[in-house]
Amino acid sequence: MVSKKAIYLVDLLLEGDTKLRDGLIDPSKKWNSDNDAFHDLVQTFAGLLEQNILNLKSLKMELVGKCKHPKRMRDKLADGQWYCMNCNLDL
Repeated sequence: MVSKKAIYLVDLLLEGDTKLRDGLIDPSKKWNSDNDAFHDLVQTFAGLLEQNILNLKSLKMELVGKCKHPKRMRDKLADGQWYCMNCNLDL
């Protein structure tokens, strides 16, 4: 399904951005000391990544929604895979 692929891609982006942000704000790294010239640049970049993470989470919520997959909205594909006709997700 198209929405399943979109959710998978958003999850990949979320995972990558979260790892990058955590790596940037790690206090054990040399660029994250207060006397380093790159400290302000790294903090700004980490803030931008945080905003990107929030945007991706809200996008994922729009894609997934709050569907409870009622039984009357379930259908089976030819290969036997069940999916919800309401939100188009595989079950």
